[in-house]
Amino acid sequence: MAALVRLSSLCHRGVKPLFLRNALLVRPLVAHKKSSDRSSLLASQIHVSPSQYAAGGSKAASMHWTGERVVSIFLLSLGPAAYMFPGPVVDYSLAAALTLHGHWGLGEVLTDYVHGDLKIK
Repeated sequence: MAALVRLSSLCHRGVKPLFLRNALLVRPLVAHKKSSDRSSLLASQIHVSPSQYAAGGSKAASMHWTGERVVSIFLLSLGPAAYMFPGPVVDYSLAAALTLHGHWGLGEVLTDYVHGDLKIK
């Protein structure tokens, strides 16, 4: 409470506290200037037309589906293996497989159930 009284008495005398100065609140944000070549290169990598995207998609989707099934079967076998043969190799394998399985699973949930207009600029 004494600090508040002291602060208010300083403000009446013409002294502004450091954190209430307007210059600190309206200072411009320091940002690096990006070169136009770099931004155009990044834009060309992000914006892909549907025909280019769909050209190699059928084989990739099939391989992804097969990979998901392999990881699922691998997880089914790692459960009993982790119980019978405890150790760091099985633990790390189980952790990696669970992480990959969870990542792919959440990706599929988002793909299947989160709908909306996707406007790519």
